[in-house]
Amino acid sequence: MGDTATRLAALLAARKECLSEVDDATHRWGAVNAGLAELDRSLRALAAHPDLSDEVRAQLSVPSVPPAQAAVAELQELLRAAAARFSRGTVNIGVSGRARVGKSTLLQSVSGLTDTQIPTGSGLPVTAVRSRIFHTAGPERAVLRFHSRESFLAEVVRAYHAGIGLPAAPASLEEFRGWRYPEPDHSWTPKKVALLRRLREMQQALWSYEADLTGGERTLALDALRPYVAYPTNEQVELGDTCPRPYLAVRDVRIDCPFPHIDVAGLGIVDLPGLGENLVQPEKHHIAGLRHEVDLVLLVKRPVEGMGYWGEEDSGVLTLLDEVRGFIQQRGAFVEFVLNAGAEDRDKVTALRDDIRRQVNDGEDGRWFTVRETNAADPEAVSEQLLGPMLHRLARTLPVMDGDVLSGTRRAAAVTTGTVAAVLAEVRQALTRARSYSAAPAEDLEARVQELRRSLAVDLSELLEELRAYASAEDQDPDYEAAVDAAHLELRRWLELGLGTGAPEKAENTDPESAQAVWCAEALRTMRVDLSSGRLVADELHRIRVEISRHFSRVDDYFGRRVAWLWERVTAVLAGHTGTLLDGRPGGQGLRALAELAQAAAEPCPTVQEAVQGLLDLRLDYRSQLHPRVRRELERLRPQQRDPVTGEPQPQIVVETSPAGARELYAFLSERAEQTSHRTRQALLRESTTPAMVLLSALENFDDLLIRSADAERDLRRFARSYRNELWPGVYEGLDSGHARFAAVESACRTVREALEGAAA
Repeated sequence: MGDTATRLAALLAARKECLSEVDDATHRWGAVNAGLAELDRSLRALAAHPDLSDEVRAQLSVPSVPPAQAAVAELQELLRAAAARFSRGTVNIGVSGRARVGKSTLLQSVSGLTDTQIPTGSGLPVTAVRSRIFHTAGPERAVLRFHSRESFLAEVVRAYHAGIGLPAAPASLEEFRGWRYPEPDHSWTPKKVALLRRLREMQQALWSYEADLTGGERTLALDALRPYVAYPTNEQVELGDTCPRPYLAVRDVRIDCPFPHIDVAGLGIVDLPGLGENLVQPEKHHIAGLRHEVDLVLLVKRPVEGMGYWGEEDSGVLTLLDEVRGFIQQRGAFVEFVLNAGAEDRDKVTALRDDIRRQVNDGEDGRWFTVRETNAADPEAVSEQLLGPMLHRLARTLPVMDGDVLSGTRRAAAVTTGTVAAVLAEVRQALTRARSYSAAPAEDLEARVQELRRSLAVDLSELLEELRAYASAEDQDPDYEAAVDAAHLELRRWLELGLGTGAPEKAENTDPESAQAVWCAEALRTMRVDLSSGRLVADELHRIRVEISRHFSRVDDYFGRRVAWLWERVTAVLAGHTGTLLDGRPGGQGLRALAELAQAAAEPCPTVQEAVQGLLDLRLDYRSQLHPRVRRELERLRPQQRDPVTGEPQPQIVVETSPAGARELYAFLSERAEQTSHRTRQALLRESTTPAMVLLSALENFDDLLIRSADAERDLRRFARSYRNELWPGVYEGLDSGHARFAAVESACRTVREALEGAAA
């Protein structure tokens, strides 16, 4: 058993990888479901708008969202079942069978519990509550999970009313306490009579379990468990109205105890009340208990009078278990038969085994289902003949069944994806057709679009002329010149402070001569380490060259102001012709809003979006536009220069390793840096029109895309149809609400589509 236990533990650990995929899918399909709910609401709101014509309403009635919601809900239930399976830290064996086949006796032999915790009996049905029993090395305990008042009324009382066919049901415990039930007549079936008898028993015993209907949990010692899991004894029933029934408040119970004859950690046994004991929808009760909780089902049969054959009721149970196994392909991997053969006549055992072989195994032992035989009352026999072989086989079949569940859930998700995608396509077609019936006069809208295009063209052309004049001006831009000079002055101060040796934050109190002395002292130390000035010269020239670029890149503040100026001017032009669309948002904020509106429009407007986004992507900075223009000046600060006569590279300067050499090197570097700084300043000032040229080019591209490109007119029409109420407030006032509702449907469609793409991935 040790190897089997190890393999099962490894399989349980491997399930965590499957759980990660299922949890992610659960989250994504939750988003799809929420999006579909919003889509359904927005479609209904749009169809209810009073200004829409009958033709539009007819178009909007074509898409049917609820069936897609139902498909998603069904998939979510499959995902919940898969998550429950893969999140369990135990291997759970379900035990089922008709009453009085020895099912409870078998559970006692497996768990070591007694009649106090798992009652048995040969007369009246005994087990009343579904129990889950887990092997544990920890303390023994029972955890009861109780109904709330609401769940008891909904899942128990109303279920009995529905089973009997009563037209109404109590809405509170007080109503249930005083409810008057009819007397059965000759037309009532035996099942309805039995249901009515049990319902009256619940009503009479309400005093005994009403206080427990809390919806919470309670931990009990095992010796106090029996009244909460078993039907009353015959002696108690004879007491009549005073017979307590505390089990009616219990939804289920978990029992933790050490299994005496098995060493498999993480083993659980799920006990279900026998078929025939629960007269209200036993199939649903059975399925609810099995679908999320078990890896294998043991169907117990006993070769006794009246049950020693394979009957119609057994076939019905097997059909139910087929539904429970879901995507697991092999029926026999999920269900095994157990013959409880104790002191019974061997001829009866053989007859039952032979009947099962003929009825369910096509006349061949073990062809579809495994049939095991044991004495349920003998714990050692149960361990050797049933549990050991069963768990050994399960170690092989469990990963196959897990794979079936995961693959089947994926297939179901793919089918649901297609269902939802088809609904989205229907909605898109319906919106397109509905818009063709729009009450907005097409001629009027077309005229307004043409006027919008002309007005934008005129105002943008005026801004372009202003930029062209600015770019061709002979005079320096005073702001640009001031930005360059400010950077140059800061650089000169840096050079004066010992080539940056002095601390900039203390520049006012720093003595240039002291800073020079510090630099020379450090330079001398470096040269003495290297026994040469070569590395120091190269490092310092590189450092100075980088620092000059860094200082002059501070003109980027000026460039940023120029870009912001352009955005501000363009936004002002657009805002003057777009009604309330930009809602007073200035500059870049307004342009970003316009780009988002173009993307979110009911009809695609890619040209409008491209034009605006291109302007937003404009970058004007020193390193991109100006550094290439001054790079030649900075080359003077390379460690080596070519000899004008020989053309060979040679070092710019070599000094002796001495204090005098350090001072000589400082003077050379300072002079060369000053010259380069001055030349760079002059080069930058000569480029004073470059910023204006960059801005002009960007604006020309924006103007051409928005006004004159091949798709410009088409996209402006689309944009106008999508936002006509904002562009021309009050003109199409009767459609304001309708337009907003069209947009709501489009937004919901996008939400569902994005969520669906995530779920499909």
